[in-house]
Amino acid sequence: MIAGIGFAVLFTAALLTVPTLPGIDKPGYDIVSHVNEHSGAMRMQALLLTFGLLALVVVLGYARERLTGPSGYVFTIGSAVVLVEMFISTWFTAGLALHPDQLGSATARTITDIVTMFGPILTVADIMVAVPILLAANDGRFPRWIAILAAVFAVEQLIETITIIGPPASFISPGGAMNFYLGGPLFIVFFLALGIALSMAPPAQDQE
Repeated sequence: MIAGIGFAVLFTAALLTVPTLPGIDKPGYDIVSHVNEHSGAMRMQALLLTFGLLALVVVLGYARERLTGPSGYVFTIGSAVVLVEMFISTWFTAGLALHPDQLGSATARTITDIVTMFGPILTVADIMVAVPILLAANDGRFPRWIAILAAVFAVEQLIETITIIGPPASFISPGGAMNFYLGGPLFIVFFLALGIALSMAPPAQDQE
C-alpha cells in the first residue's frame, strides 16, 4: 500500500509539474519555446517519474505473486512493457530539456512526435496488466472491487487506442486530452488501488 501511495503521489506531482507539450497541430518553434520556459521543471518531472516507477515496480512485483498460469505471464510481459515505455518516454522528454538553447524547431517537433505516440501505444500494455488482475479477482485472489476497477481501466484503455489515429487538435488526438486527462488519471488510480488491494490479506484458500 505504501508503494502504491508513493507511486500515486509522485506521478501526480510529475503530471502537475509541467504543462503538456504542444500538440501535434502546433509548429516546432512552439515546442522550443515551451522547453526553454520549462526546462528545469521538465528535468524535475523526470526525477519524480523515475522514483515513481521504482514504487510501481514494487506494486507490480507483489501483484505477480498472486497470479498463476498464462495470465501471470501476460501480466509479467505487460508490466515490463509499461516500465520500458515509461522510461523511454522520459528519456526523450528529459533529453529535450538538456540543451534548450540549442534546440531546433525540426528536432523538437520530431522528438515530441515520438513522445506523443507513447500514450496511445501504452494502452495495449495497460490492458495486458489490467485483464489478468480482473481474472484473478474473479477467482478470489483480489477483492471484488478491484475487478470492477480493472474492467473499467481495461475498457477505457481499449477505447483509447483510437488516439493512435485521432485527428490533430481533437479530444482523441495522439497525446491529447484523452491520453492526458482521462487515461493518465485512470492509470494512477488503478495502480494506487492495486497497491491498496495488495495490502489486504488474500482469501483463505490462497494461504493454504
